[in-house]
Amino acid sequence: MNNKLITSVLALTLSVSFFSNAAKTSADEVKPQANSGCGVITLYNKPPATRNVHFASINSIDGQTVNMGSKAFTLSPGKHVIRVVEHIRENSITRRRGEAKNFHFIEFNVEANKKYSLGAKYIRKNRNKFTTGEYWAPEVWKTSDVECKV
Repeated sequence: MNNKLITSVLALTLSVSFFSNAAKTSADEVKPQANSGCGVITLYNKPPATRNVHFASINSIDGQTVNMGSKAFTLSPGKHVIRVVEHIRENSITRRRGEAKNFHFIEFNVEANKKYSLGAKYIRKNRNKFTTGEYWAPEVWKTSDVECKV
């Protein structure tokens, strides 16, 4: 059951993507090609805690390092590999420096004119599985339509 849940969460997470022929801008955006549309991934400091979703950051897109302080990434439609880092603040877990695998690589499929709110889903029943990273999973907790402006 545990592996089935993790597989389901990862399958859902892996269905959201980035653009590989992108150029990094000064605002840490991956710039889409002209007239191809775009999508936006947003990161919130306070996602819905009632759903066990916590703040997450992105530190690379398609192997290119981005500023972890950025809160929005404008991307061209298509599949991209991103590295998501969790910032879970939960009283029920105790961390030791260097013990936790606090990042996951995911493939993210961005659709044109969509906005994705991304966070770190805390999986309470796996709270002791730090070294494998099973205590959390990247999660798109909200998707909405948006006019994408490049």
